[in-house]
Amino acid sequence: MIAAAMPGPLAQDPSAQTSAADREFEAVYREHVGFVWRNLRRLGVPEPEIEDAAHEVFLVVLRRLPQFDGSAAITTWLYAITRGIASNRRRGDLRRQRRHAEAPEPGPAEGPGEWLERSQAAATVARFLATLTPEQRVVFELFEIEGLRAHEVGAALDLNVNTVYTRLRAARARFAAFVAALHGGAAGGPHG
Repeated sequence: MIAAAMPGPLAQDPSAQTSAADREFEAVYREHVGFVWRNLRRLGVPEPEIEDAAHEVFLVVLRRLPQFDGSAAITTWLYAITRGIASNRRRGDLRRQRRHAEAPEPGPAEGPGEWLERSQAAATVARFLATLTPEQRVVFELFEIEGLRAHEVGAALDLNVNTVYTRLRAARARFAAFVAALHGGAAGGPHG
């Protein structure tokens, strides 16, 4: 109400400004939507995804149109946005393909026997880990179970690599003794 009574820029109706911006966006959309679609197709966006990608392009245009200074042709500006969206989509597709390729094939459904066996193995490992000192346990878990390298374990625990190997050797010796005890001494290797 105050703005309507005041002269100058504050007196302008905000809805008039919004509708002018809307009209400008609509004009850009109508004139260049075909250009964006064709370029998305040329830039390798799969046909079923072109509509979504074009939507993304015009969301960026809607957000950035007030900053467009006209120093380049609008098609140049639109092409840069289109190229960026297409590139993001290709990278996303590659990431999805890698994740799906890395996912293991589902095996046969686990039956009660397999579940029991896995549960007993986990309990056995937990019993063994409980026999280690906390220092040996964390090194053993990181190296043998999590698959970290010795220098990575050392960096994670702020230890010298020689200390990592010393603790790992002690944990492995205890593991060999633990396995030998489980199997009545038969699995102790050539000396046990």
